[in-house]
Amino acid sequence: MTLSPTRLLPLAAVLTFAICILPAQAYVDNCKPPKTNYAETACTADSKYFIGYNSDYSVRTLLDEQGRALVSSKGYDDVDYYGISNGVFAVMKNNKVGYMNTRGKLVVPAIYDTMRDPNDKYDESWSEPVSDGRILVSKNGKLGLIDTSNKIVMPFTNKYSSIESFSEGMAPVMSRSYKWGFIDKDGKEVIRPQYDGINGNFGGVYGFSQGLVGMKKGKKWGYITKTGKVAVPFVYDEIRPFSEGLAGVLKDGKWGFINGANKTVIPFKYSDSNVERYSSNFMGATYFIFNEGTAQVATINQKQICINKSDKKIACQ
Repeated sequence: MTLSPTRLLPLAAVLTFAICILPAQAYVDNCKPPKTNYAETACTADSKYFIGYNSDYSVRTLLDEQGRALVSSKGYDDVDYYGISNGVFAVMKNNKVGYMNTRGKLVVPAIYDTMRDPNDKYDESWSEPVSDGRILVSKNGKLGLIDTSNKIVMPFTNKYSSIESFSEGMAPVMSRSYKWGFIDKDGKEVIRPQYDGINGNFGGVYGFSQGLVGMKKGKKWGYITKTGKVAVPFVYDEIRPFSEGLAGVLKDGKWGFINGANKTVIPFKYSDSNVERYSSNFMGATYFIFNEGTAQVATINQKQICINKSDKKIACQ
């Protein structure tokens, strides 16, 4: 996350979202809020916890699976129950950010700066959730990493203009010169910032998936490993994250699928002109990502076209 952040979803949630656009509370599969006396209840990012709302939709409390109240938001300016991860969620008091567990204990004192961008009136993100046991926090204009006991894992620094969420033990970082690299969970720089982009035009920064991550060098995309080795050369015009062993890639106006060794598994025959791009932040991300053996490859005459891993047309999910 940068000091001027944009809220991004974890890759797993986005891959689900890419196949079927879901209601705001439905990032947890088959989420069924318990019956309670609260005016409204909603799901969180953790299937074991729910949110109870007042009639005016203000957040009132965190609930367990039986609908019992666990923690009240009383006394805090804001509480990010929805972003609960590893039993920990962010709280704000006097415009400072801390973290509380589901027993109501403040495990990280409210001493960190809000992550909200003061120059973006639409930005509502003021904290980062726990990611692989690490929390990105800001203090005096610098970014640092702590764990859930408030131990400093990576000292606060202005070396990076952005640190994103961890995925498979690695977090993307962007240098002050707008180059991308990676750090590990100890804050050690494993891959120095040297790449011009990350993850393709996928609407966000999601890091490693199945041991590989898509990076941009110049005007072309390829994939690297966690050691920085180039696994797939920089020859593609657009890419998708690896999912179920395959990645959708674009070359010369046609899409196909490759494996991690850059072997073409599904030929380059699907026209890019049949990809609907909805916005600058959602660049046709429903396409060319396998989910439960199905991938959307086109929309023709307002009809979605999907295939399986044998390149056979099948019904879209």
